[in-house]
Amino acid sequence: MDSDTILDRIARTFEDVKNIVRNKHSCERLPNLKKDIQYLQTELSVLGKENHAQFIRSLAMEAYLALLTAKSLPISLIEKRNILQTAFDKIKPHAFREECLFILLRIQNLLCYYLIQLDQTSLAREILESIEELYDKINDCKPDTFIDAEDLFTIEPINKIKRINPEKIDKVITNNLQMQAFLYNKLNVPNKYTLYNHLVLRRQLEMKEGTPQDWALRTARLGNFFTYLNKLCHARHHLCAAYHVLRTCHDNCKLMPEEFVIQKADFEMNFLELSHHWVKYGLALFNISRKKLLSKYFMQPPSKADLWKNMNILEEHTENTKVPEENEKDSGAEKNANGDYSNDNIFTFPSLDLKDIEKRVPVDIIKTSEDARVLFAFVHKWLMRAKHYYDFEQHPSQYISCSLQLAELYEHLAFFEKNIDNQYSIQKRRADVLEALNSLLKTCDNVMSVQIDVIRELSQVQLELMALNLQKLWREESQTNIINLNTDADSIINSLDSESTKTLTEKTLNTSSKNVFLRKMEAATSLNGRLFRLSGQLNAKTPSELSLAIDLKN
Repeated sequence: MDSDTILDRIARTFEDVKNIVRNKHSCERLPNLKKDIQYLQTELSVLGKENHAQFIRSLAMEAYLALLTAKSLPISLIEKRNILQTAFDKIKPHAFREECLFILLRIQNLLCYYLIQLDQTSLAREILESIEELYDKINDCKPDTFIDAEDLFTIEPINKIKRINPEKIDKVITNNLQMQAFLYNKLNVPNKYTLYNHLVLRRQLEMKEGTPQDWALRTARLGNFFTYLNKLCHARHHLCAAYHVLRTCHDNCKLMPEEFVIQKADFEMNFLELSHHWVKYGLALFNISRKKLLSKYFMQPPSKADLWKNMNILEEHTENTKVPEENEKDSGAEKNANGDYSNDNIFTFPSLDLKDIEKRVPVDIIKTSEDARVLFAFVHKWLMRAKHYYDFEQHPSQYISCSLQLAELYEHLAFFEKNIDNQYSIQKRRADVLEALNSLLKTCDNVMSVQIDVIRELSQVQLELMALNLQKLWREESQTNIINLNTDADSIINSLDSESTKTLTEKTLNTSSKNVFLRKMEAATSLNGRLFRLSGQLNAKTPSELSLAIDLKN
């Protein structure tokens, strides 16, 4: 039979199919659609068998009908999977034929989506990874090479059918990479999840796909995940990229007042979310720095530890100031955005100039009080931006979380501060935050667990303040060597019981020296306070981290 005659019947029937798909409210829609698809499948089978020159073309059109069937007909998920799997297996050997490539990529995406839904993740991973090598070859092809299978349903010969826009191929490849990222997240493979998620974001940035706001938020969330993995260099780059794109979009939108009024609330929420991610980044850097210093101190042999000596660990030399990247990538090369294998600059956005922004964001291990103040100022700015947005009555969970994070931030700053008076001032501010929060919690129900955390931190602060007072006392009263034991002991007790806000050194304790009793009391209190503060430091979560799981009723 003449192939032109068959193609003519196929073309006319396919037009009917397109009309049926568009007419979604027709009562005869599904029966007619199913009948026409079956007729087309029969005709295509005849076309491929009787006309060898049209065999590949018929395969591509059959694959398109399989995709249309899976998307349009009310069949089970398993049936959809089977239809697409059959079509995929038939067309894959001819992947680089001009008729087949685009429909193959589309079928791959939907097939893997159904496989993941059916919990057949191993097969989905095998399919996605097996076709990756095609992406490199596609980049080497001429941009006007491939055809959309839908355009094959015509009587025109192949050489006269219009070629697909290369951007459509780029988008479907991006969708497949996004499917891989989704799959690796489901399989709990964080290294590959972050890699493919980043590749998707880089491709979308280069193609300017979607809105800048949406891209910025998804990039910020990936940056937040890098923070969770303690990969703070990558986290900083992604959060800076999100801020840069969001700020640029915001400033451009302000040039159009009517548009800005419409989107102003959305921008506010976008920057609010970015604030939370920056706060987590800063607290993570503080925690990593503290863990590194404490680990170095406590890893010393017991025989060398002097429990009577102040812990001046900040003065010790730290060889590596870079943040340790935990959960490093698997050994071996990884793919970059163009499909090439390389480990250099893989998690960056080359099209964005972020050097000036990144310079303003600390990323190295905190070693000195000056470093700590710089990081504190940066995080405090973002934290207060979020805290001022929330009202305790309307957003209790978020308000509590911000307050606990602020208290934790003061705790970190005090840890790295060497001046005792400055430490005392910082700890007092920390206490003020916790006391204000505790007063609010007393008016609420269902917050017992949070209140316990707050009270525990308040007791910790009091121990810190007592230790600092005694250290100040020791330094100020260590010049002479005569003291009345009973008198000074009474003075200490009276000072601790007093409701005055003065410190012990501002009281009447002006004796000429500190005797053995005061030496032991100072040492014991200081040690107890620090051990209380450092207990669980290497493992336990902070109250602000625990607060993320709070579920309060408004």
